[in-house]
Formats: sequence, structure tokens, C-alpha cells
Amino acid sequence: MTLRQSLRLGSIAGIPVGLNWGLLVIAAFFTVNLAVGILPATAPSASAATYWFFALVGVVAFFGSILAHELGHSVVAQRNGIRVRAITLWLLGGVAELEREADDPGVEFRVAVAGPAVSVALAMLFGGLAYASLFLGAAVLAATLGYLALMNGILAVFNMIPAAPLDGGRVLAAALWKRSTNRHDARARAARAGELFGSLLLVVGLVGFLFGEGTLVMAILGLFLRSAATAERRRARSLEALSTASVEASMLPLVTPIARGITLVGLEAMSGGYPHPVAFPIRGAHGIDGVVASTAIDDTPSARRPNTVIDDLMVEWRELMHAHVNEPMSGVLTRAGEMGKHHVLVCDSLGRQLGYLPLDPALVPA
Repeated sequence: MTLRQSLRLGSIAGIPVGLNWGLLVIAAFFTVNLAVGILPATAPSASAATYWFFALVGVVAFFGSILAHELGHSVVAQRNGIRVRAITLWLLGGVAELEREADDPGVEFRVAVAGPAVSVALAMLFGGLAYASLFLGAAVLAATLGYLALMNGILAVFNMIPAAPLDGGRVLAAALWKRSTNRHDARARAARAGELFGSLLLVVGLVGFLFGEGTLVMAILGLFLRSAATAERRRARSLEALSTASVEASMLPLVTPIARGITLVGLEAMSGGYPHPVAFPIRGAHGIDGVVASTAIDDTPSARRPNTVIDDLMVEWRELMHAHVNEPMSGVLTRAGEMGKHHVLVCDSLGRQLGYLPLDPALVPA
């Protein structure tokens, strides 16, 4: 999952850290909840200013705990050769954006459990400090630290539910992967569990809200989890299908080059239609400038075709990555991710250009 950082906070161990403005919404909710509800109820003798001060400190510390949770994932990932692109704090917690997925179920397991392990350690630390503060008579401080201990405990337990994209879903996927040796099927099944769990949260949250026994927060969380899990399941199934496909069967064969400036209607008239998907090399003044897939032409609305020239749909030559016709599709996807490419020119062992392969960006490792 990738989130746009609205505000860059800096970097830790070379990992850019930032936040999304949606975080401010939940931060305001937690601050008011602490200052007006939790702290006055647990330490009724303090002043309003004291409650607000400790509420702000508590919320900042809580989001620091979420950052520590994500750093747990990140440190273990980097120790296993997986670069971390960024950590972003947002409305529903935090996200560590890994450059690629784990290539071993053991690595997947270790990266997944590292975050909850940090949260458990923090829960114990804050719990011990809360007890010490209460013993010393610092009631408001003890209540704030107790809140942090509770929230970190909840964070650890909730994240270990075996439903992707939660950390427990990653653990489930690692176990299924080790048992079946099929990583994509394992991740799809863990994501399916995430869809079911998200749907359960959504229904319970909505029913509870309607009958005054809950809030919309649970429903929103369930909706997010279900949506994210569905995207993961579809991606996993697509990658599973691609892992058994060949480059040759997936590519669009190249046909005779055509000149620039031809409209889509003109191309259809010249070619007499194309019964099977193909790719058209585009000839410029000094050679081949790029390539256009017939599928891109088909996706253009009929009303726009008379005024759309082939150049508008062209993928320029420099954007193409080269791949051998017998190269495994998994290798092509990995290289495409490393090079930041989404378009592949397929060649044979003699260097002859055979076809064009457009890659779905959602399937290329970021």
C-alpha cells in the first residue's frame, strides 16, 4: 500500500518519514477524548489545562508508538535486504512502504511480527511507568501512561488478527506459503480472510451505530480493510496467473511499422481491422519512435477516433524495457520494478523484435 505524504517529517535510519493530513482528523478525536473524557474520569482533581496538556502529550506519544511499530517492520525488512521506501502516518495508523515483497516465507513472517512485537514491548513499558506514576501520586500522568499502554496493547492484538492487510494476515500468508510453496495463492487466501473480517467490522459498526451501541469508526475501519484486502487478493491472483504464463503467449505481436500522424480511423481503414490484438511500431524520420497497442486504440471512445492521431497513444522507445521471449514472467516483473518500467519490448536470442508487452502498474513491484 502506498500513501502520499502531505508533510515530510524527516528520516530515521535513512527511511523518509511523513504524515498524511488525514492523520489530523483522528489526532483531534483522540485529543478531545482524552482531555474531556478519559483523563477527568480517572484523575478528577486536576485542572482543565492539565488535562489538555497531557492529552496532547499522550496523542503525540501514541503516534510515536505507531511510528515505532512501523520502524519494527522496516528494520527487519532492511536486515533481510528489502529496502523501505518510506513510512507514512495517516488516518488509520501507519504504513511502511517496502520496495518489494519478501521472497521467502521466513522473511515474510519475521517482517510481519516485528511491528506487533514492538507494540507489545511499548505496552509493557508504558504499563510499568503508569504503575510507578500512580505509586508516586501523579494521577494524570499515570492515566496518560495507562492509556498509552492500553492503546499499544490494542494495536498489537488487533494487528495480529489473521486477516490481510493486517500483520496477522502476513503471518497467515507466510504459514500458508511455507505449507503449499505457492506464495500468490497464500497471499490471496490471507486477503480473502481480510475481506471477510472487514465485512464483519463494517456490518457490526453500522448496526451498532444505528442502535446507539457503537460508532462509525469501526464501520470505516472495516470498509478500508475490506477494500485493501480485495485489492490484495486481485493482485495476488493476477500474479499467480502471470507466474505460469509465458512472455511469448502474453505479448502483442508486432506488425508492419506505420507512419506518424495517422488518425485512428485512418489506421483502421488501412489495416482492414485486426482480428487479434497486435502492436504497431511507429516510424519517424530517423527510425522507429515507439509502439502503440491495438488494445489502446480499442479503448479510445469512437467519437474521439477521427480526431485522435496514433502519436497520442504511442509509448516512446526510451520507455521500453527489453525482455527475452523465453524469459519467465516473474523475472520480467521483477526487472520492470527495479527499472521503473511498465512497457516491454520482446526479442528473441538474435535480438529480433517480436512483440510488445504492456504491464499493469498494479502488478509491477514498486
